[in-house]
Amino acid sequence: MKTAASAPFRHVVRLLLSFRSSVMPSALTHWLGVRAIPLASEQIAIREGLRAGVAVGAVMVVAMWLHAPLMAWSAFAAFWTCLVDPGGLLAARLRAMLTFGAAGTVITGLVAMLAGWGLWPSLVGLGAISFLCGLARVRGAVATQISVLAAIVGVVAVCYPQTPMGALDLSGLFVLGTVWATVVCVLAWPVDPYAPQRQACAAIFREQARMLERLLHIGSEEIGTPTAISAWRRDIRLRIEQTRGRVEALGIGPAPTTSRTWATLLPAVEASDRIFVAAMAFEHAAFTCAPSPVAARTIRLMVATLQRVARELQRVEPRAESLDQSIRFLRTAGERDTDLFTRGAHLCADALTDLQTAWRKADVSPVRGSSVGAPSVVTSWTHPVFLRHAARLSLGVMVAYLLALWLALPYAYWAMMAVVVVTQPSRDTTLLRTIERVAGSIAGGVLAALMGVLLPIWAILALVFPLAALTIALRSVNYTLCVMFMTQLFVLVTDLVSPAHGWDVGLARALNNIMGSFVGLGACLLLWPARSAAPLAVQVMEACRANLHYAVLASDVRKVGWPEIERARREAGVFSTRAEILCQQGRMEGLRRSEQLVLCADVLFQIRQLAGAATIWWMEHTEPPTEAARTRAINCAVLEKDVAESEQNENLSMERLRALHGQLESLMLGAQ
Repeated sequence: MKTAASAPFRHVVRLLLSFRSSVMPSALTHWLGVRAIPLASEQIAIREGLRAGVAVGAVMVVAMWLHAPLMAWSAFAAFWTCLVDPGGLLAARLRAMLTFGAAGTVITGLVAMLAGWGLWPSLVGLGAISFLCGLARVRGAVATQISVLAAIVGVVAVCYPQTPMGALDLSGLFVLGTVWATVVCVLAWPVDPYAPQRQACAAIFREQARMLERLLHIGSEEIGTPTAISAWRRDIRLRIEQTRGRVEALGIGPAPTTSRTWATLLPAVEASDRIFVAAMAFEHAAFTCAPSPVAARTIRLMVATLQRVARELQRVEPRAESLDQSIRFLRTAGERDTDLFTRGAHLCADALTDLQTAWRKADVSPVRGSSVGAPSVVTSWTHPVFLRHAARLSLGVMVAYLLALWLALPYAYWAMMAVVVVTQPSRDTTLLRTIERVAGSIAGGVLAALMGVLLPIWAILALVFPLAALTIALRSVNYTLCVMFMTQLFVLVTDLVSPAHGWDVGLARALNNIMGSFVGLGACLLLWPARSAAPLAVQVMEACRANLHYAVLASDVRKVGWPEIERARREAGVFSTRAEILCQQGRMEGLRRSEQLVLCADVLFQIRQLAGAATIWWMEHTEPPTEAARTRAINCAVLEKDVAESEQNENLSMERLRALHGQLESLMLGAQ
């Protein structure tokens, strides 16, 4: 006999079982996702973290042994070099690390020498270098990472004023740390260059399996809440689009291995997108009525199949034959074609069959290179977006430098580092990065201060290795966690080589980071502010229009073909995700109780329900259509036209949102 006490035990068991396929439980990542805290646990880079720990820890051991405090500069250089390593093919990695090493060496000597000449030379030099680093963002993602870290080198070097010979010595220490870290990164713990893309693809299928598995536990209180349903769909849609972009970028590579990986992973992304159709339909049907025993067996079969595909995608060469049994079972389940779940099983079998065919073709004759999916990059140095960003960054760094000198703040470079990292071309991105940076800095500063008070020197030295490893390992997982461990690392390294101990360094780091973060945010908001994103109400209306267009196609009396319905569904998902992200940002800004925010969240949930229902309508289309289907198609078309007219007239008052809420509710009630 089951008791109430056994329910928590079952939840704990389910949580522990989720460790089998992921380093961090999917339940935890989605619990955080509902609360606007992104966490990509599949991107934990353990080997890269070990490299950073060895590179930084070894330098600090040598510095303590030689009683050379200035060798902390070599430790910083080693850490930054590990951070700039973009992963991927060896040639690209070496190019990035050597470019950063050369730029950092020049900047170190030049800025340190200018700082030795006085305030104004150092201020002008710092502003010029920050401007050039901000402008280098035009060269793409890798160049952006190099330029950000090069700017950080400059703001740290300005706090190390030197004579010309002293500046040369400081540059030598930087070269020493860079070369050592490059050797460690190249030789130690080799990593599959395409592991991040493989892990991202596998994570999509794991998340879809988890999304379906929770349908077997409908009785849970949190499973069917609007925020939980929206979080699952939003997270999977984001993963699909982001992974598609990362994988399509591989298609421009000339190397056979790159093209082979592209030919293996891109079909997997496309298959996951097709399977997402069935997952949405299953979810909508399950929350409308609890699944029957036959439907539950189909769901379990789908979960097992998706988990198998996720495991295969983590292999360097996925085995096409490993999907034979799963496809056969799905075909058997879909033979009857009697309800939504059997049709969904048939759709998934088709998607996996196409994936299997693509894998076999890649095994026989991998493609040689393609321009498909090549990202469009703005290459003009005079583009206004990059000029504005570079000017903001330069002025923000100089203002933070002058404020730190005026307030006589110790370790002023921490404030300037915060400006460099926080300031982004987009205002919304800058605000989010500011919140994450401040939270991570406060937590890391307090923890580091406690360590400085409670731990002896040898224990602090021993912590350098794990802190450097955790910072690099978590850099793609969650920025706040990365900043928290980075703060502890920098504080403890500073604590080791300076006479200040205890609370001083940790609290100074936290306060300087807060000040620098707000200076960067102020620069982005006040200096040549970019056009802000469309208001939440506008984006909600755009999402509503896109989803209604999808519903119109799905409910059409003639069954629309797969390519057209797929384009509409994908566009609807992208618009809904964009609006939901802006809604989540509003919650982070303290607007949780705003009437407009609550109303927009309700409308977005109704839109998600409409998308799930539209998927079912398309999958259950019959010839000839029933009278109810004809009425449904007419109602969807009328509402789509009404929403389109509202967008053109910019009639987006609270009354219009309330009316839209009622119209969607009536549409869904009439469609049942």
